[in-house]
Amino acid sequence: MTKVLLATTMLAGLLSAGAAQAADMPLKAPPRAAPIYSDWTGFYIFGFGGYSWGKISPDDSDFGDFHNPKPKGGVFGFGGGYNWQYGAWVGGVEVDYGFSHEKETQSLTFKGPCFDIHDTLVSVSTTCTDSLHSKIDALGSARVRVGYLFTPNLLAFGTAGLGWGRNELSESLTQCSTTCGRTVTDSSKQNLFGWVAGGGMEWKTPWFEHVRIRGEYLHYDFGSTTYPRLGINAKTTDDVARGALIWSFN
Repeated sequence: MTKVLLATTMLAGLLSAGAAQAADMPLKAPPRAAPIYSDWTGFYIFGFGGYSWGKISPDDSDFGDFHNPKPKGGVFGFGGGYNWQYGAWVGGVEVDYGFSHEKETQSLTFKGPCFDIHDTLVSVSTTCTDSLHSKIDALGSARVRVGYLFTPNLLAFGTAGLGWGRNELSESLTQCSTTCGRTVTDSSKQNLFGWVAGGGMEWKTPWFEHVRIRGEYLHYDFGSTTYPRLGINAKTTDDVARGALIWSFN
């Protein structure tokens, strides 16, 4: 009986010491939970507005005394797309169409001959005005997007795809004097096709579940286009900085 009591006492002491030692050991920190990103998957539509500036450069000729046209102005439009989210990565497709108000007019004044409506020479020295008008009135694109979520509500993305636009070049020659005056205009409007690339940031607002705000930059390159009425081939590029208000359906 004495041996049993002794063994029991020793076992209790060992257990107490082990428990005290375990209590003195630092506890391991719980594993860090993986970040939870808000859901960006789904369809969306948007409206946008901004500013655009283009450049028209002839390939094999020039515009005479005019400099290369650089139309600029406001742009606005609408579009839609679809996103897929994989953790912090977001990919998607998007299409848009915009109305552009990019314009530029250059004018030169010089002395030249004046002809009447029957092409009869009236004066050998008449004040003439020669004007070159350039206008880009439409822009559109179909693009893919790839982005990364730096926070659950902030997306940085790059984008690239196909671009489309419409450009008009026209030259007007006006002859003015006391005996004759008329204007001769050659105009050529062309559809433009090429590529577009850019990037931006998109923010999901914490106040409205379906609303996002975007800022982005896009560069269009339409390659060379022939303007038969003016007898030139010219390359057109365009740059757009715009903001967008997005409504998501997810």
